Amino acid sequence: MKKSNTNSFQQKCKFLFIAPGLDSGGAEKILFNVATNINKDNIILISLTDIGFYGNCLIEKGYKIYSLNMKKNIFFIFKVFKLFKLILKLKPEIVHTWLYHANLIGGSIARILGINKIIWSIHHDYEEPNIFFAIEMKILTILSYFLPNKIVFCSLRSKTNHIKNGYKKSPSILINNGVALDIFRPNKKFRKEIRSKLNIEDNCLLIGNIARYHPIKDHDNLLKALFLLKSFQVNFKCILIGAGLSNNNDFLSQKIMQLDLNKEVILYGKSFEIHKILNALDINVLSSRKEAFPITLIEAMAVDIPCISTNVGDAKEIIGETGWTINISDPLSLALQLKEVSEKRFILNKKSSSPRRRVKDNFSLDIMNYKYTKLYNSFK
Repeated sequence: MKKSNTNSFQQKCKFLFIAPGLDSGGAEKILFNVATNINKDNIILISLTDIGFYGNCLIEKGYKIYSLNMKKNIFFIFKVFKLFKLILKLKPEIVHTWLYHANLIGGSIARILGINKIIWSIHHDYEEPNIFFAIEMKILTILSYFLPNKIVFCSLRSKTNHIKNGYKKSPSILINNGVALDIFRPNKKFRKEIRSKLNIEDNCLLIGNIARYHPIKDHDNLLKALFLLKSFQVNFKCILIGAGLSNNNDFLSQKIMQLDLNKEVILYGKSFEIHKILNALDINVLSSRKEAFPITLIEAMAVDIPCISTNVGDAKEIIGETGWTINISDPLSLALQLKEVSEKRFILNKKSSSPRRRVKDNFSLDIMNYKYTKLYNSFK
């Protein structure tokens, strides 16, 4: 794909977005949707690492992007200095940083340069998985009192937990993630096409899981539940979609083999046609140990696919009465819920009549973009 001609741009921009990266991911998808709701002549984006999937999509649409290719090595300080010079040259009115690293680095430099309209975005629940991350979190907690004019949280659970752990309360606001209802919608053609491609019979319960391969997504929990589900003599297939969920993952493939799930589990890998795959499912499962606002839930619900989710982040509030929430890392509960869904398809059919309506009323892209526009207008 073509690269953005960043060297020729010299005029002042109104919005500067700074993100750790612009590859495929939930937070990156939201950034893409927010950015494309802004006139491309009024916005510049900086990726601290590489251009990535969504970066290339933005370039194709005519947006200007700088890529700093930052890495954790001795040259890191030179990249920080380059970011300093970029912000100084661009002279943005509003700097909107995305995720912790960008909040820390981009937000600090923007404030040093005298920019007084700074927004942080946080798309994680509060956590301190290791000593280095814990130090960064403590620094960000302190800086939340001095750097950002607003802190945007994508979930109520995330907002509550960050404030409870010391983040400044007054600038904190909630803007839930949104989904494009014109893309994510029921489509019988897609259902037939994907199920035919995967050789899935109509009477087979097709379970979906969309998540990158990472311990926090707890695929062990899901696989154990599927092992139990098979012991219950349920006719099912489960498709795993996401980065790292392919046959090239030897560790995962071996685990599937050990559980004798080779015929039941389909490793699909990364896909940029999630809206098509979702239409083929009977039910979508989120098995994570921690989340803030899982986008895969509202995407599935927009297609009228009911969801079973662990009780993480705002999952219970998202799903409401349109699906089910279960305990974290409880494969038996997940297996039993799937078994009930398989045996009582009328429950599944009843649930599948309302998810899209719930998304339309609460979590549409239009609602999300309206709230971001309102936020930006408050700085005028």
